[in-house]
Amino acid sequence: MMMNHCSNSNTQFINGLNTEQNVVDTMIRRNTLIVVGMLLLMMPLSTISGQTNTDETECNIIVDWSNGTSNEHAYVINNWNLVNETQTEIHWSHENQSGEILGNGTIFPSWNDNDTQARIILPTIINLGDSISIDVSASETEIFCSRTIDITYWNQPINDHEITRTTTWMLEQTGGDGQEYELEFTGRGWQLRTGNNLESNELGSGNLSIISDDGETRIETEINLDRVWLNESMTGIELEQQQFEMFGNGSMFFIVKDEVGTETIAEINISDSYITRTIANGIPSEQVRLEGTGNLLSNGTNDDESIELDGEVSVFLYELHTENGEVLLSNYLLEAYAEMVLIDGNDRFTLDLDEFIIHETWENGEQTDQLNRIKGDGSFDFAESEDGATIVVNGTVPVFWLESQDGMTTVNTILMDGDISGDVTGEIGLVVEIVETGQQQNHTGQSFDVNVIRNENWLNISQITGIGSNLDLEAEHNLTFEYQVPEEHWLNRTVRYKYVEDTGEINDEYPERSPIVIDQSEPSNESILGSVNISRELGFAPSSMQIGDSLMLDHGDTLKLEIIATDSGSITRDGHEMDVIHWNGTYTNGGVASGKIINEGILAGLIAEVSRSIELEIDDLDGELQFIEIQSLERVISPSIVTEAENTPPSFVELRIREGVLTTEGGEAHLEVVVEDVDWNMQYVQVDLTSIGMGVVSFNDVGIDGDATVHDDIWTSHVSHSGINHGNQEINITISDGWSTTEVTTSLILTNLAPRMTLLDLEPNTVRRGDSVDISTNVVDAHGVSSVFVDLTGSGGQRFALSQEMGDQWVGSFIVPEGFSPGPQLVAIEMTDNEGAMRLTSLIWRTDGTTIESERITILNDGPVLSNLTISRQENLVDDFLVPNLGEQDIPHVISIEVYDPDGISVVQVQLGILAEIGNSDDWVPMYDDGTGGDLVADDGIYSLTIQTRSTMPTGSTEIELRGIDNYLESTPGNDRGFTVTLSDKSSEGIGSEWADSPVVILIAVGIFLLLSILGGILVLKNANFDEE
Repeated sequence: MMMNHCSNSNTQFINGLNTEQNVVDTMIRRNTLIVVGMLLLMMPLSTISGQTNTDETECNIIVDWSNGTSNEHAYVINNWNLVNETQTEIHWSHENQSGEILGNGTIFPSWNDNDTQARIILPTIINLGDSISIDVSASETEIFCSRTIDITYWNQPINDHEITRTTTWMLEQTGGDGQEYELEFTGRGWQLRTGNNLESNELGSGNLSIISDDGETRIETEINLDRVWLNESMTGIELEQQQFEMFGNGSMFFIVKDEVGTETIAEINISDSYITRTIANGIPSEQVRLEGTGNLLSNGTNDDESIELDGEVSVFLYELHTENGEVLLSNYLLEAYAEMVLIDGNDRFTLDLDEFIIHETWENGEQTDQLNRIKGDGSFDFAESEDGATIVVNGTVPVFWLESQDGMTTVNTILMDGDISGDVTGEIGLVVEIVETGQQQNHTGQSFDVNVIRNENWLNISQITGIGSNLDLEAEHNLTFEYQVPEEHWLNRTVRYKYVEDTGEINDEYPERSPIVIDQSEPSNESILGSVNISRELGFAPSSMQIGDSLMLDHGDTLKLEIIATDSGSITRDGHEMDVIHWNGTYTNGGVASGKIINEGILAGLIAEVSRSIELEIDDLDGELQFIEIQSLERVISPSIVTEAENTPPSFVELRIREGVLTTEGGEAHLEVVVEDVDWNMQYVQVDLTSIGMGVVSFNDVGIDGDATVHDDIWTSHVSHSGINHGNQEINITISDGWSTTEVTTSLILTNLAPRMTLLDLEPNTVRRGDSVDISTNVVDAHGVSSVFVDLTGSGGQRFALSQEMGDQWVGSFIVPEGFSPGPQLVAIEMTDNEGAMRLTSLIWRTDGTTIESERITILNDGPVLSNLTISRQENLVDDFLVPNLGEQDIPHVISIEVYDPDGISVVQVQLGILAEIGNSDDWVPMYDDGTGGDLVADDGIYSLTIQTRSTMPTGSTEIELRGIDNYLESTPGNDRGFTVTLSDKSSEGIGSEWADSPVVILIAVGIFLLLSILGGILVLKNANFDEE
């Protein structure tokens, strides 16, 4: 590293933007509270002024602008009674910044003997940069007192300067309508004057909390503001441009409570929020963007009724751009899906909403896009019981689909179908659908385009039995055609009802005043940051104040501050002491302020310290506002308050890349130069980036071009490297504080950008494991590409080399490994350039540098494979099941099956048929691979189950069915589940045949038959009815 110091007698200024913080309620419109809060926050960003110079004379001259300066500017002569003589005169002169005399003269003030002071009003109008001289004298040689007042704007010294301040403020407000608002901010401000132009900004971070509750809907918003920025540009006393920005992330909760107490909650996680407002030449423009995802949840219970809602908000987007009150863009998008379950006693209704979309876009007062879609299906079950009769209804809702596009209804379909059982049997159903479109006249004969909606419902009773015969039920069938205009924003949209009776008779009804045509409601243009130009207290002030001076700062939109200079003192900055005047102030609409203002030199009129505490009552909203702020002058960059002899040259600490790397071929990053300057008077940092094609670049420390914090000695620039050179680069850096310059040579590591994939084609894209897939991909790199592989080692596969065809195209094929899970899967591509840079990715690079996922292949799942069915008895393999003889004990057997699936096994089950326990022949019984239930070795892929054969089981062949279910719930295909097993009796050719032919068996069978006949006869006789003879 080489370092060189050289003297520089010229102080240089840094151009930039100054920011003052203001935060506002982003979602609650018409909020006067927020407007007032903004009025407090966005004053011109200087707040440091005041010094007194009180010579011990027989009189002194005090500024009395307590009535403001719009109508008069007055001055008080203290101790007038001591200097008032016959020849005493007051001479005055008023000149502008160019030295032109605007007025002068001599005044003989009227005076009462009981007064100790005289008050004079000058007949001119003051402006920025003016100078007023006042002398109290008895002759040309006898001057009692004099004063020259140089006029500046409050906290804006007229001389060129550059300073830094720290700011902390807190805003709290509540409203009688259930609104609460809290904002905290900590940051740094910067102010630069060059001639008649003043720029100021503040940059920092904070937190925003908003609560709105109208008794039915509660909205809670919490946003972490990682960047808050305010920039103002003024020419003279005119605000040329003001820009306010907030960036952050957080959460929003929408809590809706119905009349029975059920709460429905929508939680939105705000991943990106951006709010900006610009005022240029008095014309405000505003842009808002909120984006996130979230969840829907509802769980309410009232007596026997409950409702549950569980869903997900996949997309939430809100955008608004207005200019001078006109909406240039309004865009709202909500995409969600949810399941709703309603339970009321024995009644249950379930609705699965697969699509819930609300989308509306307006541009320049015209709706350019609109889509509302609610689509899903469901089921319903309910039961009623009355007077001992029971009715049960089970049904489905196969289609529930409502949709409109561009403000017109396009789909209106509801299908319901149910079965009635119990003491009443039958069917119930509903069909609502658009069957045609066309023209239809209304009751006045005017024709409109309409959708013809079929609305049919029926109740069919097939049988009423038992107690249910007392029910008063009749079959019903209703068929109606509704002729409805498609415009969703119109009122009374149905122009005709066509009732079709079961007899074929048709009746018509034409509703009056239908349709009612109304215009679409345009999106609101109401500013969420307030509707007025925002500033703190503003007004003319003397650059140097004296004890007793009084001012009324009344140029602001809302806040007016009365100030009086109370005392003198000093502050220390950069090791130097500066004279200040202490002042106190009272806001006319509530609140106090106090501070210290510099009272000497070029910075006279700049606030050194200030604190504000304002408490306001907002009558319109029955609310209160509290604002607390503390500001303090931190650094004086220029004019330097350090002499050349006192100055310590700045030192270089490091050159670093904020993101960690800066790549070739268009790589972007923020370069940061860290310096140390004990005198806090750094002027500039310049970095020679010729090696990356950018030449000499000026870095900044004022919060722009990616700089994170104002004047923290980390100088920043956003750079881009479009070339291909990489490795260590020698970089020359120049840093200066105005008095001296330091030159440094250091190194910057440029990283070679690895190859990028711009295209990927897979054929076929639906495969099974073990299949071959052809691949074609385009890979680019300015250094050239040396190799491309399909890398499947992460899934248990191999690396497959591709060969280069023409230009950037590489082709080949690969085998799908067993380790690929079912469903859509990404294919990893390994690419290496001729310089050795390698990338393993499945992403596609777009031309703008962004990336998207590449094409996926879909892996089909075949379900577990079953093999090698075995039967064992007493741990010996056997060929069949042994059925015990009558009177013998059940015989245990173990059935085992090998099961394989690359996705893992969730469960293996068997349907035993006649081998099952009595009554369970159709049940699926789980098998075990954990060393229990007959399984010999745990986790060896062999599943077992112990089966007891009974003497009552028939011998011969029988079918059993086995199935495996993998971890993706895919089961063994049906044609691979069946197995034939044999049940045998080892004594079937001996004892069994003798019993079959034995007369004993015949006798027993006859006896059983006679017994059943006798019992049957007795039962018949007992239930018979005989007539009395």
